[in-house]
Amino acid sequence: MFDMGVVSVAADADVSAALVVRHARIAREQFLEIDMVTDLYVTRCEEDARVGRNEAHQGEFAHVEVAGILGLTEAAAQRMIGLGCDLRWRLHQVRDAFASGRVDLAKAHALSAALANVSDGVLAEIERRLLDGADRTSTTRLKDRARRLIARLDPEGARERRRRAGADRDVRVIAREDAMAEVDGLLPAEGGQILAGRLRAMSFDVCGRDPRTHAQRRADALVALASGRTHLECRCGREDCTARTDLTGEPRGVQVQLLVGVNVSTLLGLDDAPGYLSGHGPIDAALARELAADTTWKRVLTLSDADRARLDTGAAAGTILGIGRALPTPETCPEDVTARTRKRLWEQTYRPAAQLAETVRIRDGACRFPNCTVPAASCDLDHTIPFDHDDPACGGLTVPDNLACLCRKHHRLKTLGYWTVHQIGQGRLEWSDPSARTTITDPQGPFADAVPNDDLRAGIDDELLARLTDAGTLARLNYSPAELDLDYLLESRIPPRQRRRRGYSPRHLSRDNVTDTVPTIGTANDAPPF
Repeated sequence: MFDMGVVSVAADADVSAALVVRHARIAREQFLEIDMVTDLYVTRCEEDARVGRNEAHQGEFAHVEVAGILGLTEAAAQRMIGLGCDLRWRLHQVRDAFASGRVDLAKAHALSAALANVSDGVLAEIERRLLDGADRTSTTRLKDRARRLIARLDPEGARERRRRAGADRDVRVIAREDAMAEVDGLLPAEGGQILAGRLRAMSFDVCGRDPRTHAQRRADALVALASGRTHLECRCGREDCTARTDLTGEPRGVQVQLLVGVNVSTLLGLDDAPGYLSGHGPIDAALARELAADTTWKRVLTLSDADRARLDTGAAAGTILGIGRALPTPETCPEDVTARTRKRLWEQTYRPAAQLAETVRIRDGACRFPNCTVPAASCDLDHTIPFDHDDPACGGLTVPDNLACLCRKHHRLKTLGYWTVHQIGQGRLEWSDPSARTTITDPQGPFADAVPNDDLRAGIDDELLARLTDAGTLARLNYSPAELDLDYLLESRIPPRQRRRRGYSPRHLSRDNVTDTVPTIGTANDAPPF
């Protein structure tokens, strides 16, 4: 019996190995088929180009030919051509894995769909991470991993794609055989989870003797919701039915809860790590903040990998150490806190954010040195008061009132001290040459001479209008308790030397108490740093 068991285990191992080899061989054959279909499509495009057909219509009937050759539907043939084009011109790492048999046709399709709209700048990195272990991962897991990676590595792209996808939301009722109908739809993630949670909760309104299955009760709950009812009637037919009722004897309504997990650093705007919507999976940081704006919060304390290494604890990865009490919705939503805290971080970062850089270039229009006409797009962004790399809070913040466009030559001239410059407000610069003669330059951007629209101010009380533009009014506002808690968390995450002093303002700096620590600028032929 023991010998037979050994033989059985060996046979199983042989079968498993043979199955892996056979599956990889089939995958390689699938790749060759997709590649040949792509060759046919390219050939038809080239033929259409030679006869002068519009590029938008070249190869438009290739899928009909493929469908006829392989006995497929035209939709299936189109999917094959689409996958082949993705593999040939965009997903190079997936192509290599498919060609070697490490992923099969189903996984190639899943990866192609998941990476369809990923930004080119992060595509290669996401491909590499997804393919690591893909041969042992299901298509469902691959898609889930893709959503996580995209939300983490391409947060702006994920948010924009979510907004575009939301425009395609729809619900359809399609007639089917046997007097049945099929409900098909596309909903935002949070909407889908609300609907699923409501149907599930309503399905438990009945007593244990209800004759319907759980699936049938969910279907009936959907019809009940559409009929304006908030509960599902029990069909047990018994007078002693124990279906859930309130004190008045009426069936109780149900409440649906959405569970969203998000890092506190993401709520604070310190990063764009993805959140997690229970029942759906990863969501982008912006959506997580939107959902957190009107919710009950609970603090969940976990240990990171770095914490575990430092504490030398044996706790497993992702261990939850504790969950705090429920907290009411803060008076200020996470989006507003994010904007404020992220603004502080950007002000103390040497390289201007893309939006800030664009704002300064549009404002200035050209190099701000007297009489220079080099376009702003070809200029460096210079900190008028030099940025303090050792302690960013102590000098030269990265803000519009401390940035100006300078061509490389005049940037070096200013940095080396031959000329000096001061910001005097409204984007105007006061230059002093070596002989102490001053010249004032104004912004030359496309909106430098914009005519104010008085109609926008018509009917607004003068006192209110003054308050709308008074920075002092904003400074006098008190923080809510929730904001104070978030500020504490923010301050606890930033080293003391990098914290911005309370009440600090760029106006408090002068040339006498600021040390110029800007690195030496290179030659005129160097590429601009921004």
